[in-house]
Amino acid sequence: MAIILRNNIKINPVDISEKQVVGVRLPFGKRQVFVNEYTTKDHAKSKLTNLLLTVPGERLNLPFFGVGLKQFLFEQITEETSENLKSTINNQVSRYIPEIEVINIKIKDSNQILYLTINYRVLSNSENDSITLSFTNTNFENQL
Repeated sequence: MAIILRNNIKINPVDISEKQVVGVRLPFGKRQVFVNEYTTKDHAKSKLTNLLLTVPGERLNLPFFGVGLKQFLFEQITEETSENLKSTINNQVSRYIPEIEVINIKIKDSNQILYLTINYRVLSNSENDSITLSFTNTNFENQL
């Protein structure tokens, strides 16, 4: 007798309960180091921020993890540099954050300030979200 398996149902169990922690916000805070996150959308955003701000080789046991956006600050953003950066971001996201899909990446260079906006979709619940980062030569800001 054959067993008929039903189709897999995708339920994200961490989003069912409002009191269940999905993960820890990255990068860590200064005052309160470990801040809990309760939704997949928020945790995906913090993982993406961490991936973008990490320089490859900086993380132990994951030598290829990270985009290293700060290195692009002092380069002139040409069409080739922009496409290289977009390709790097897409490859890193697909490798290390498979729960999201990048929809669009916008890069703008203005007076030694690099602006990066990434629109993405959380695959488990099809929510769209975006993240905008701006970098200057003295410091960087994370505008979420």
